[in-house]
Amino acid sequence: MPRIRTIKPSFFRSEDVSTLPFRARLTWIGLWTHCDDAGRTKDNARLIKGDIWPLDDVSLADIEEDLETLAAHERIVRYRVGGRRYLEIVNWSDHQSIQKPTPSKIPPASEGTPLPVPSPDSRATGLSPEKSPGSPQTAGSEAPPSLQQDSGSPTTGKGRERKGREGGARARGSAREAPPDTDQRPPDRCIDHEHDPDPPPCGVCARAREAAQRWDQQASSRGAARRTEQQRARAADRERAIANCDLCDANGYVGTRLCHHDPEAAERAARGMELVRAALKTSTTTARSDQQ
Repeated sequence: MPRIRTIKPSFFRSEDVSTLPFRARLTWIGLWTHCDDAGRTKDNARLIKGDIWPLDDVSLADIEEDLETLAAHERIVRYRVGGRRYLEIVNWSDHQSIQKPTPSKIPPASEGTPLPVPSPDSRATGLSPEKSPGSPQTAGSEAPPSLQQDSGSPTTGKGRERKGREGGARARGSAREAPPDTDQRPPDRCIDHEHDPDPPPCGVCARAREAAQRWDQQASSRGAARRTEQQRARAADRERAIANCDLCDANGYVGTRLCHHDPEAAERAARGMELVRAALKTSTTTARSDQQ
């Protein structure tokens, strides 16, 4: 259940916060209202989306991308306790001051096993679904149940026939599975069930879906890594510009105005105002002459 929280004005002036993508900033603020009074919640993208982004076109993959970004920037800690996944806001007491907090029912991160945070290099190369926080299991607290294999029956013959069809589909489907680091998304069904509106349980289709989901998650992670690097590059360029500018203060401001780091900007603006005044004066003189 969402809770009423506070936000400090310094949040919007923080240079560290400015390195986060805009959507990740909103997700971070939304987590403050979603977490309990200890700053903890279930690491479940569906629950987080339902509370924070109920009316916006934000997918579960987008939520996962934001959580990975926040974990990479050490804004949250994602961990596992007893087979369940949780997350905790880092430095919760610095963000929120709760007078009568309700005791948390979620164990703290110090009692759990931290989940690995993917670096830009690991996002580019890809991780296994169990080790990567961007795997399909990240959206929920537990892994989905595996599909049951049809072992067949020696008396009916239907099991052997089905097993033979599935074996053929496995041989054909494995050739269609593209590696996750390619630019082409692998298909999420085998060849036999590609156009079937109601396909039966199929092990090849299950593996194809897992491969497609891994590709989606890794593509999303690569995009998040690129955006994070771009944000960091822009922040570094801004710091260099401020350091090399003699006009502004350490925050990049001249008085209350944002500095453009251009020593000739004021002179050009003054010349422009002179031209505008001269044009207005000429226009007024011409209008008076026409009236007389």
